Amino acid sequence: MNRRSPIAAAILVLPLVLAACAGDPAVNDPTSPAMTDPTPSPTADPTAEPMSPGADPTETAEPASPSPADMPDDPLLAVELTDVRTGEPFTLWELASDHGPVLLEPMAIWCSSCRAQQRQVVEAHAAGSFTSVSLDVDLSERPEDLAVYADREGFDWHFAMADRELYRALQERFGVAVTNPPSTPLIIIEADGTVRALEFGRGIRSAQELLAELGAG
Repeated sequence: MNRRSPIAAAILVLPLVLAACAGDPAVNDPTSPAMTDPTPSPTADPTAEPMSPGADPTETAEPASPSPADMPDDPLLAVELTDVRTGEPFTLWELASDHGPVLLEPMAIWCSSCRAQQRQVVEAHAAGSFTSVSLDVDLSERPEDLAVYADREGFDWHFAMADRELYRALQERFGVAVTNPPSTPLIIIEADGTVRALEFGRGIRSAQELLAELGAG
């Protein structure tokens, strides 16, 4: 019997295999779906803001503090005062919006009635939550002396000096009694920016009376 050798059979089959491969575009085309990863790649959101380098994607933004645009239209709240002990500036609006009601006390170092009222403020602070500002309305006194006074008496709230412009503004708004320290004038600034003067000349208010007026008891 006439048999073909294995080598001759392979020679005959090889051209057929090559022709079949050449006719299939999926074999030679690297962009063919058969040659690419079947897993779709994530698509970027065109509306998303770019993340800054090193940012934590799980970190949430802190709520913003009240901005000047939120401040009620009251010039007293915008006056910048300076703490005589720390030198740090502040406004009554910042204190009220961040920490609740503010008790503003026009005073003078020489005023014994002011000192007696401030001792009641100490007791009120021990029983309620509010912020205090003692404002020196004697234009002849000095910030450094006010700081010594506050430290000597152990009063640990904000002490600041009124300048001539604020002095006049207080008188125009509340009357001359507000710059007469022995009348123990007191003004309350609510957390929403409402400004309310207590009756001047009533004498020293107790800690309980102060807490009731502040709603802080």
